[in-house]
Amino acid sequence: MRFIGSKVMLLGNIKEVVDEHANNANTFCDIFSGTACVSRYFKKWYEVISNDLLYFSYCLQKGTVENDHIPTFPKLDDITKGAGPIDYINQLSTAQMEALSQSKRFFQNNYSPLGNRMYVTDSNALRIDYARNKIEEWFNSELIDENEYYYLIASTVEGIPYVSNISGTYGAYNRFWDKRSSKTFELIKLDIITNGKNNKCYNVDGLELLKNISGDILYIDPPYNSRQYPPNYHVLETAAKYDYPALNGVTGLRPYDDQKSDFCKSSKVIAAFDALIKYANFEHIILSYNTEGLMKIEDIEMVMKRHAIASTFKVYELKYRRFKSRSTKFKDSLKELIVYIRKGVTR
Repeated sequence: MRFIGSKVMLLGNIKEVVDEHANNANTFCDIFSGTACVSRYFKKWYEVISNDLLYFSYCLQKGTVENDHIPTFPKLDDITKGAGPIDYINQLSTAQMEALSQSKRFFQNNYSPLGNRMYVTDSNALRIDYARNKIEEWFNSELIDENEYYYLIASTVEGIPYVSNISGTYGAYNRFWDKRSSKTFELIKLDIITNGKNNKCYNVDGLELLKNISGDILYIDPPYNSRQYPPNYHVLETAAKYDYPALNGVTGLRPYDDQKSDFCKSSKVIAAFDALIKYANFEHIILSYNTEGLMKIEDIEMVMKRHAIASTFKVYELKYRRFKSRSTKFKDSLKELIVYIRKGVTR
């Protein structure tokens, strides 16, 4: 999934830092989980705690991190003829989905040309609507349990970017159809790593969560700049919640005042980071950041040394690997940073 600040390309580098400093650790906390790619990756070795304030991220986490096995959906066998819910929905024709009443077609009524927007085509919007209505119907009828429910929502959310008419985020749709828009929307079968541990996922403010948990490794990948995440991923948020929100403006933004992050505000970011490190009850702290961020490395160093063991502070600089369309000169001026410090714990 395309996501602002995704760490897919840095997973190996993060693992190297973890192995260098915390090779005896048992727990790994991903406090700003985003697409959950870091949590999924480190689930191979650790008991994982993951969290994000965005609900669609929480669904991705619940579906693939807290779930320890791919669900089997036994109560749906009669309905799906043994095919399983994902293949069952994916194999239905768009014409078969036309049975869904117009009042239940939130995506088609708001995010497609029928709703005067171009995030997805009319047919793909209907397919998303059908999938989300069917998932809710099965859950409310107790034909799927909570684990199965979140796995199917995660599968739905993961499928949407493959057919979305956007340049990178959902802050706006393209005026002309991107070639990916012509693809048929499908739910994605997501792999799950089984580690047999008590992995837990949360959908709360990261600072408040840190006041109530402890562990070995805390991984921090906060927002870096003034771009708030909720308006950039509002379509995925609605797909996950499917709560029929009142939309605003040309781009159809959903309300997000309760999801704004202080990490996206230059006047508040250092105080927010300071509180995060202060309350972190973890032996090892690892931060991902880049030199495009609102905080300078001097700010980061000052805060981390204030609340942890100053002599253990270490910065790893990597070449900036995103925004391939930007000029070489611009890319060369930016650095991906992985910052480590040992704090110790009080638990």
